[in-house]
Amino acid sequence: MYNKEMVEKILEGIVWFNNLLGIWAFIIPIVFAIAVLIQLFRSYKKPTKANSRILMGIYAVIYIFSGYSIYIGKDFTGSHALVGGIALWIVSLFLILDVIFKWTHIKLSENKTVRYISWFFIFGGIFLYPLVEIATGFTFPRMVFFGAECPTTISLIGIFIGSIPKVNKPLFILVSLNAIFTGLSVAISGATFDYFYA
Repeated sequence: MYNKEMVEKILEGIVWFNNLLGIWAFIIPIVFAIAVLIQLFRSYKKPTKANSRILMGIYAVIYIFSGYSIYIGKDFTGSHALVGGIALWIVSLFLILDVIFKWTHIKLSENKTVRYISWFFIFGGIFLYPLVEIATGFTFPRMVFFGAECPTTISLIGIFIGSIPKVNKPLFILVSLNAIFTGLSVAISGATFDYFYA
């Protein structure tokens, strides 16, 4: 659980990291988003195991970066940064195992309601999350984009929802519980945009 002081330190770390990246704070999320959207479209158009594995591999790379972005903030959040970074690297490991063992088969759901829910999460994580941040008073550099834990996890949950029942179930449960508890804790403690994550 996070308190207001810790959330403020997280936000200070976000500002520091975005300033450190400079223009790359925009380029990296754009590249990640384009890669995911292109491969997602390919997976929908041709729902093969190979396309699913490529998309899971892209997410594995994104989570490695995301874990690093949390870990590097250790001067602001101390041991929380180490724990958070390792947690996201564990998610990345699960995604790599998914690539190896082909647990997830990404496809366009035949159920229209499931499809719309899936798209809401996928596109919400990529496009809507920054708008929610701005709407709640958080502007650059005091905000995150796709590639950071929260928006990336929202979109991954959307992909899993649309691919039920052929999904990496342990990872689906892990990221969903993390979204609920971390998102709610951070939102209650001051970063109100994270209600969208919860």
